[in-house]
This record gives sequence, structure tokens and C-alpha cells, in this order.
Amino acid sequence: MFRQFEAELVLPAGERSSPAMGSLLHGALMERFPADVAEFLHTQNLRPYSQSVRYEKEAGRTLWRINTLTEELGTLIAGMLSETRELFLRQKGYAIAVQDFHCAAETDDTALADLYFLPDRAPRGAELTFRTTTAFKRDGQYVLLPELYLIVQSLLARWALYCPRVRMDEETLPQQLGAACQISQYALHTAGFSVDGHSLRGFRGMLSVRFAGTDSVRRILGMLMEFAPYAGVGIKTALGMGAVDADVWKGR
Repeated sequence: MFRQFEAELVLPAGERSSPAMGSLLHGALMERFPADVAEFLHTQNLRPYSQSVRYEKEAGRTLWRINTLTEELGTLIAGMLSETRELFLRQKGYAIAVQDFHCAAETDDTALADLYFLPDRAPRGAELTFRTTTAFKRDGQYVLLPELYLIVQSLLARWALYCPRVRMDEETLPQQLGAACQISQYALHTAGFSVDGHSLRGFRGMLSVRFAGTDSVRRILGMLMEFAPYAGVGIKTALGMGAVDADVWKGR
């Protein structure tokens, strides 16, 4: 079961939120996890959760979003944060209030597969909105460009780990899917993200992608793009990077 939790954060007077606050909230979360759970999560290269912070200007609020990819972790976080009224940020030396914590969306791998493999028509594309700084790592080097192959590869890696009932094990699938994506429009800009005092560079903004290839390839791509908001894209998604919204064009 994939779950997307949301809560509003209220900072002390005079303090401002930023996406990099995700790194601080990650530390506050780890302190609240049982010791054995925290130790296990530290050993995972691709963790079964992601989270992010963003300020919504129109609503005048700071939104905290937490995504979980396993039933166990989703249940743990729901029980832990439903009773939490504030979190202390050690690096900042102050507490922030947590309000209106709730589950905003949920689904699972079979439901996503049915959503894209049962309809008569395959999707034609998707619009991805990268809400926080997104980047990748290849051959030990950071990649700050939105390469479609890397986006697909990132989603497939998480799917392989946390979607046991719908398997996609073909070795060349990342290359096939990457080749079947075509950028049709974008409004992107470089952006930084601070982690432990170090600044990482990546991109933020909107990317429209059209799907080519076979009927089954387009269906897989639609399913993965729908999965993206739960999984996150790229590196350090547990710290607040790689948060994405997706609008898949099902009927176009």
C-alpha cells in the first residue's frame, strides 16, 4: 500500500520555511522511530518513504508531505504523527507545530496496474511538476539535468523493491522506456538544496512528456508516472529532494 500523508507546519514568529527544511524534519522523524526501525532504514539505499516541504503562497501555509511505500511503514507513521502536535528541530533550536495531519491519497501496485492496463486506450503522455530540487547520481557524479532515462530508471528501481505483485524484470526495460519518452514542453530552472551545510544543485519546474513506442510501453510509462508522487524521483528523496506531482494524459 502506498500512502501520501499531509500536514500543515506552523513555524515560530519570524521564521520562514524552505524545501531544505525536509532534511531537518527527516532527523526529527528518525528520532521518533523505534530504534530497530531507524537502524533498518539507515541501511536502505532506496528507502520506503519520501518527504518534502513547500510553502503554498496562495493558501499562506507550509505543507509537509510524507509518502510511504510499504504497509508497515505507513501504519507506523500514521500512528506516530496522528498524535504529534509539534516537532523539535535540533539544528534550529526551536519547535514547529504540526496541524491537520491526514492521509491525502493511497493506492497500491495492483490498483495502478489496473488503472493503466484495463482501459481500451493507452496514455499519450504526462506532465511532471518537480516541486523540490531534483537531481541524480551517475558514475559517482551528480547529474542536474532532467534526463528521461534517469527519471524512468529511478522510478523502476523503487518499483522493483516495493511492488512485489506487479513485476517488471526485463533487463533492457529502462532503455526501452527512456527511448519512448519525448519532451514536448518544459519550464525548468536550476535550484539548490542544502544538506548538512552543503549545497546540492538540481532542477525544479514543469516537464511535459509524450509517450511513443508500443501500447504496452505507453501503459507502463503511465503507471510509473502515476507512481512518481509516492516514490519521489532521483537522489535524497527521504531528505526532501525529488518531490513531484504528475498529471497523466489518459484520454488524449
